[in-house]
Amino acid sequence: SGDAPEAVILAAFQEAEKQEVGPWSAEQTAVFPYLSVPEQAAKVAEHTAFEAIGVDRYQFANGVILNLKKTDFAPNEVNVALIFGQGKLSEPAPGLGMFAESVVRESGLGGLTREQLSAALAAYSSRVSFQVNEDNFAFKGKGLTSETELLFQLVSTSLLDPAFRSAGYQRTREQMLQMYGQLENTVEGVMQLQGESFLAGGNRRYGMVPLAEMKKFTLAQVQDWLAPIMRDAALEISVVGDFNRDEVIRLAGLYFGGQRKNTHTAATGSRIIFPQGRSLNLPVASASDRALVTVAWPTEDFWDISRTRRLSVLASILDDRVRKQIREERGATYSPVVYNRPSRVDPGYGVLRSQMIVAPDQAAMLTEKLKEIGAGLARGKITADELERALEPTLTSIRDLVRNNRYWLGSVLIGSSRHPQQLEWPLTIQKDFAAITRDDIMALAGKYLQPEKAAEVIITPK
Repeated sequence: SGDAPEAVILAAFQEAEKQEVGPWSAEQTAVFPYLSVPEQAAKVAEHTAFEAIGVDRYQFANGVILNLKKTDFAPNEVNVALIFGQGKLSEPAPGLGMFAESVVRESGLGGLTREQLSAALAAYSSRVSFQVNEDNFAFKGKGLTSETELLFQLVSTSLLDPAFRSAGYQRTREQMLQMYGQLENTVEGVMQLQGESFLAGGNRRYGMVPLAEMKKFTLAQVQDWLAPIMRDAALEISVVGDFNRDEVIRLAGLYFGGQRKNTHTAATGSRIIFPQGRSLNLPVASASDRALVTVAWPTEDFWDISRTRRLSVLASILDDRVRKQIREERGATYSPVVYNRPSRVDPGYGVLRSQMIVAPDQAAMLTEKLKEIGAGLARGKITADELERALEPTLTSIRDLVRNNRYWLGSVLIGSSRHPQQLEWPLTIQKDFAAITRDDIMALAGKYLQPEKAAEVIITPK
């Protein structure tokens, strides 16, 4: 309205004066845990020891699987991950996964709003968050060893008494509107909104759906999708860190003792046709002097681990060449990003991509240059020096990696009931990387970095 601020404030004050004043009542103090402890605990039916990697698996009589890896990498820290269902692969509508993840996070629990839950947990370090991943749903938590039971209570309450609140839905919508507003005005954002699905042959699980589609999502859609899965799906729990083994086995049987479906199957995505030889030019409504160029080549999916490791080294060598040649020739301080991303769900699909922020008038020329450097690598020799520069930091980081709880949880244990081969990877990771030869990498470069296979995305301000 056109009223002066003073008039608006005065009107509000006069309105407030008319209200009847009652005694102040504090919001109920939030207490957690609030669910009663289950009467029946599930019993362990089967135990498998993977001694070479210090991992144990317990299968309970109700089908729940518990993977354990006790470590001393971070004293007093416990990490828990519960996975179930098929994640984005089961989306009833593209983009709903990201939206639903936020709604659940913003809604708190059935018995506590998000704010009440925060207040109830203020004195503790334990936190749990919900994730919709490409092929599973997860509740992931972390806390102190002394809070192990609290962590199990948090994860089980999240699963057994989820909340789908209209306040959580409204907050999610507001956050998404804000996020889309920012994305539409940056080159990186336009890559998310349009470039990613182009490189995935139009598959809608890649990148983000248009704003108009996101705006149509309803709270009922989220609840109708997730509630039955949370209620019925088979469960796999993985625990890594400094914990008491007997206590964790007892807690898993106690808090996840109800009857469940007893199937732990891996889901498969779809065949993706990479846009070989195609080019996509996109405008961004921005006055900035930044363009984004991406040149990508089709590779392979994740599951041949030896090939996946070698493709990551090939990406490092390409990165090294791109930096050198573009800096030497152009004196440009561009920071290229080069990596191979193999799919864990879509058979045969992976993308090795090189990406750079550049000046708009250089975009077309530098796109050609990236393709040329890839072609040079496909035709030519790799020097011993190049291989060493790519391998040395990798071998160093592996030594740190295998002494890290996140690696054991994220790369080895989570999902290992669906993909048992993950439990073999730690045994080969160091030896396999150390055994990589120039011939290995030249063979991959010759096979995958052919110029006619490349696709490109050029995003420039209009």
